[in-house]
Amino acid sequence: MPLSHAILGFLEYKPMSGYDLKKFFDQSVTHFWSATQSHIYKALENLENEGLVESEVIQGEGKPNRKQYQITVKGRGELRQWVSTPLPLDITREAWLIQVFFAHNLANEELVSLFEKRIEAIEEYLLKFQTAQANIDGNYKELGVKRLRDLWQLTLDYGTSHYENEIAWLKNTLPKIRKLPKLEMPK
Repeated sequence: MPLSHAILGFLEYKPMSGYDLKKFFDQSVTHFWSATQSHIYKALENLENEGLVESEVIQGEGKPNRKQYQITVKGRGELRQWVSTPLPLDITREAWLIQVFFAHNLANEELVSLFEKRIEAIEEYLLKFQTAQANIDGNYKELGVKRLRDLWQLTLDYGTSHYENEIAWLKNTLPKIRKLPKLEMPK
């Protein structure tokens, strides 16, 4: 499960609570993988049951106690095994392409509008990548390991390239949509 392995990866950096893990997800990999707090806690419970992480309760001074997790030797082995094993190809599921596939009853102008709104949404999403870049730089300053920063940067570069390519495809396709045959109503 990628979530469990992502948690192991973060815990390899340093021990963390579930709350800390959620912050790390949101600051580092959210541009390609998201996780809810409840999913993180459930995965931590499973990882602990499997002996891949262990926890200790940290007494809070003036704050509630918190459970801090750290990766075990068995967890490090599992993480290493997982990151070195090629994963099967994830086939993309794009709901908006289902819309396009069945959009024969829409006028060309309506299709153009769908594409233009998609471009706007992607451009807005790409703005969040600036925050991801700042987080990569900040996490690098905290951990100080250039190899980590370079690998993190590769994932951000992939996301940026993916969405920039989609925008290019959308823009290149717009003239074709404008030239589609006129909408004909079935008889």
